[in-house]
Amino acid sequence: MADDKNAKKDPAPAAGDEEGEGKKGGNLGLVLGIIVGILVIQAAIAYFIIPKPQMEMSEEEIAARREQDSLRMLDEAKTRMGAVTEEVIEAVVNVAGTNGERFLKAGIVFEYDDKNKILSRELERRTPVLRDRFIRYLSGLSLTEITEHGAQDRIEKDLLRDLNSTLPEGSGEIQSVRFVSFVIQ
Repeated sequence: MADDKNAKKDPAPAAGDEEGEGKKGGNLGLVLGIIVGILVIQAAIAYFIIPKPQMEMSEEEIAARREQDSLRMLDEAKTRMGAVTEEVIEAVVNVAGTNGERFLKAGIVFEYDDKNKILSRELERRTPVLRDRFIRYLSGLSLTEITEHGAQDRIEKDLLRDLNSTLPEGSGEIQSVRFVSFVIQ
């Protein structure tokens, strides 16, 4: 009987029962954690993959967006730099009307569409002709024409028109003439 009392008071089986319950509770927490994790991942995937409904736009909003896109593309075209000739075409000329007392030294490169291989070869091949046209144009300019406000911009535009006229048809056009030096003495 004493043994029965000692058996009932034996704490070992009770501790084993508590461990079993702890394991079940621990497993339950792990299973719940995995389920919650899977749900979170699925929600994230659904958020990024499933397209969101677009709100209907009025005709005016559509037109405004198209105009903004057009302006953005125009700005990109203005700031995009094409290919540039490697060789700088330089000229030193007497300024017209100064009796040889004033000189202009200028150097230019040409910007063109970098995809146009024909124009690239043509510009390289025609460098002597382009240099001659450049020298002739500069030597005809007076001191006033060279020093007035906006002179370089006007000279670039005039040169662009003149030099493009010397290129064969179908080879493309120079997009812009860029000064790399412009010194008056």
